[in-house]
Amino acid sequence: MVFIFVITIGMSSQAQSLFSNMSYADAVKTAKKENKSYFVDLTASWCLPCKLMDQTVFQDQMVIQYVEEQYIAVQLDVEDFDAMILKSEYQVKSLPTILFFNANGKMIAKEEGLQTGTNFLKLLKQYDSN
Repeated sequence: MVFIFVITIGMSSQAQSLFSNMSYADAVKTAKKENKSYFVDLTASWCLPCKLMDQTVFQDQMVIQYVEEQYIAVQLDVEDFDAMILKSEYQVKSLPTILFFNANGKMIAKEEGLQTGTNFLKLLKQYDSN
């Protein structure tokens, strides 16, 4: 039996809706103002595990609902300026990497590697500081 996995390069529209389209700086300000935790998904157009997460984890309805209620979520390409700064500051060595912060901007955790929807939901609940 042969399994073929097809991963498209573009981000799905539902994955895009999970993430705020505001800048990183605006996401930090909004999180503080709304007293919400936030996370940054560091990704790249060439990262296949990142694309797989876009198509699975970030389309999981339970994940979407929890993020909408509890988090500000931002997705940044590591080749963008803000992401380069975060990558250096938090010593990101592999992708995907998700950085979790409390509402005051203190990093709570750094999770590296491919996640499943179930595991990611557990992480969201674990790192939710509200």
